[in-house]
Amino acid sequence: MSTDSRRKPGIVSRFFRFVWRSMRVLNTLVFSLFSVLLIAAIIYAAISQRGPKLPTGGALLLNPAGSLVEQRTVMGAADWLQGNKLPQQALVKDVIDALALARDDSKIGLVVLDLDRLGHGLLPKLERIADAIIDFKTSGKKVIAIADNYSQSGLFLAAHADEVLLNPEGMAVPQGFSMYNTYFREFLEEHDVTVNLFKVGKYKSAVDPFLRDNMSEEDRAARKAILDAWWEAYTTGIESARNMDTGSIDAMLQNAPEEMRMVEGNLARLSLEKGLVDRLLTDAERRRYLMDMAGEDAEGDHFRRVAYQEYLRVARQPEERKSGRVAVVTAVGNIVDGEAPAGEIGSQSLIRLIRQARTDEDVKAIVLRIDSGGGSKSASELIRSELQAAQDAGIPVVASMGSVAASGGYWIAATADEIWATATTITGSIGIFGLMPSFENTLARYGIYSDGVATTPVAGGASVTRGITPVYGEVLQSIIEGGYQQFLTTVAKGRDMDVDAVHEVAQGRIWTGAAARQIGLVDELGDLEASISAAASLAAVEDYSVWYVKPEVSVQERLLSKLTEIVVGGLPQVSDTPLSRMNKLIRQELGFPGRLNDPKNAYVICVDCPLLP
Repeated sequence: MSTDSRRKPGIVSRFFRFVWRSMRVLNTLVFSLFSVLLIAAIIYAAISQRGPKLPTGGALLLNPAGSLVEQRTVMGAADWLQGNKLPQQALVKDVIDALALARDDSKIGLVVLDLDRLGHGLLPKLERIADAIIDFKTSGKKVIAIADNYSQSGLFLAAHADEVLLNPEGMAVPQGFSMYNTYFREFLEEHDVTVNLFKVGKYKSAVDPFLRDNMSEEDRAARKAILDAWWEAYTTGIESARNMDTGSIDAMLQNAPEEMRMVEGNLARLSLEKGLVDRLLTDAERRRYLMDMAGEDAEGDHFRRVAYQEYLRVARQPEERKSGRVAVVTAVGNIVDGEAPAGEIGSQSLIRLIRQARTDEDVKAIVLRIDSGGGSKSASELIRSELQAAQDAGIPVVASMGSVAASGGYWIAATADEIWATATTITGSIGIFGLMPSFENTLARYGIYSDGVATTPVAGGASVTRGITPVYGEVLQSIIEGGYQQFLTTVAKGRDMDVDAVHEVAQGRIWTGAAARQIGLVDELGDLEASISAAASLAAVEDYSVWYVKPEVSVQERLLSKLTEIVVGGLPQVSDTPLSRMNKLIRQELGFPGRLNDPKNAYVICVDCPLLP
């Protein structure tokens, strides 16, 4: 045997040992990096529990970042590994609690409302926070709003401050509200895509984008009524808070080109001249102005302040459990069958929380806080049935509607003892549909066909490659019609109305909370706090505590959540650009079908409603 041949096994062996060592090193590095991140999260959580030192006489910095939500979306490990986008969200309850606690806190001298990073906020959420700002001002302490640019949502909140500061290069001018759809009928026909539709309700326009090239008159009328109500509430809220003439905002926008010529295209100047802001200050000028009001921090280059999330960790007290409890169960997002994380409503996940409240001997009433445009018909009924079980056990149930409680969101509320909404809540959309596009004609263009045998007329009756057989179509239409009748009957029973009367106001039409109250779909107008008081009254309890029922979270989930919070907190807020609005539109028009999993393909979803974050 030659010397070269004896050396070859040694070279190969060393090569594989090198590869193996490299893999072990890489694995160690990855594990170490993840461990460091987890340890950082643990240390951060431990330090944060101690809380900051509150600067006496300093400012509470109320700086919500991202979308205003009733419940934060939870990201799991899979989301991290897939590189999914981390959502920036601010809890409405956190903002309101911070204002309520600071009102009577002698260490807090004023509130600085920093709105530069505030994102999307539907009007009912903004109104709740605006009310909290007004309540805070009863303490005699000032609220100063600051931003380089005010979004439409931010401007509504800023208007309720004592003073509104704007950067000379910024703007504080609203645009108004709009609802537009993208329609695909001609495109689908051109590509021979068959749209198999099963629906009930002339206002149920969720499927219109697949069947039309423009908005139907029924849909146009329903949407216009919602937008007019929102615009009136929005402009009236700002004009009243800022002591502006009624109708002045709308008049400015109706004559926008001329208004802009008069200020030479300077939006900051327009904002000031129209009374939407009080001062135009550069960043340096604003900083000095706030330092004069709140004092200087230890470094002497900023005003004394404590961020509201840090403040809450110190000032917020744990719930004082009493023998009488009102349980608040939050239902936010699309309604789907089975399990779902926070930010989405899984039937089994939510049922577990309702059952937890129902079986607690101290719970005397349940408030279901809803912010949902619906989803699965089957899941909606399962949730409603669990609430009915609580009522059968003698526990009053009050449904409290947030920004949106429509279609499936209304279904789960329908038989509550009382339904509460705000005047600008979007609700109704009592209708049902099933939709499945199929591509048999598209495939036939290219000589592709499907054929086979089945034992019954319904076996294999629905396929994206073969379409839907007439027999199967009749079955599906019967399911949809039966589901609609079930929806009507459920509402009629819960609202003590005649089924025909419900049908007249149903058919998929959306309503504001104020309009829904007039037609009997809503009992009272009021926010979450009013709903909680109403639930306690129904249960005949005066001395009670409020329990926000939350799912049990594992240590791993808490660490991941804290890690998410740290990373998200360091991200810049994406402004409401035309590109971001296009992304939201695409999500709204095309994203929802893939998220729905009703076993009968029957959906009660309000696509006419604004997109929830």
